[in-house]
Amino acid sequence: MPINSALARQAEIDESIKISLSTYANEWRKFTKEWSQASQDAVWLTYAANYLFHTAGVHWAMDPYALPTRLKHGSLPAYQEDLSALQLVAFTHAHADHLDLNLVAALQDNPITWIIPGFMQERIRKVADLSRMRVILPEPGVPIQFDALTLLPFDGLHIRGDQGVPEIGYLAEFNGKRWLFPGDTRVYDPTRLPDFGHLDGIFAHLWLGKACALHSPPSLLEEFCTFFVSLQPKHLIISHLKELGRVPEDFWTETHFQAIQNRLALLAPEIQVQMAKCCQKINLE
Repeated sequence: MPINSALARQAEIDESIKISLSTYANEWRKFTKEWSQASQDAVWLTYAANYLFHTAGVHWAMDPYALPTRLKHGSLPAYQEDLSALQLVAFTHAHADHLDLNLVAALQDNPITWIIPGFMQERIRKVADLSRMRVILPEPGVPIQFDALTLLPFDGLHIRGDQGVPEIGYLAEFNGKRWLFPGDTRVYDPTRLPDFGHLDGIFAHLWLGKACALHSPPSLLEEFCTFFVSLQPKHLIISHLKELGRVPEDFWTETHFQAIQNRLALLAPEIQVQMAKCCQKINLE
């Protein structure tokens, strides 16, 4: 990769960090207020691939996260106040951009049900004394019912070769809709997933190969596209862009999204493709 490309990308990251630190506190207060008062099915991104939901009347989250935790700079949000409506939290894996231990510690006394994979429980217990009565251990293939929301856990595809960590993905069913959250997928092999049947949508975390973000094209562009096309969603929401804790070689941007969108327009023009970024609201149709 050309050195000047890496330097230019690092300059872009540095500028994005500067802007984000100056705006995030206000954005956080804005979207958490909107989320807490929501009446329709929707999701708000609290960071690159971290979600607050209101679905079927349930206020819940998947890998909830605040930017100051990732950057180790800036004031932490008022978690208890801003997330007082939170009823349920589901975790996928323990990478640093998905597990906000500051948030967990701040909310440990709130009346929240926590869905915590076994491979994460010890780490979370070190910072939070969660009542065992409020902790659910997700088992692949065993549905979790919470009011009118159903979550079906399954083994994620995060480990590629000798890299990656264990992960749990979730199929969310609510109000007759079915949305898939496979998490940080690294192995684009649909035969290793359950048969989910009809999917209204998928949240796909953008990853096109280790240290390939400066390549043109990235090595796994075709694999990414054919994998998600094979699952036949009506909507494909692509997130995990501009994760500000990453080096240039692993920093995914709107340019990568555009390459995916262009390829999907040829492979499956019937799929509605959309980008999702930090602090954005997405209606779940």
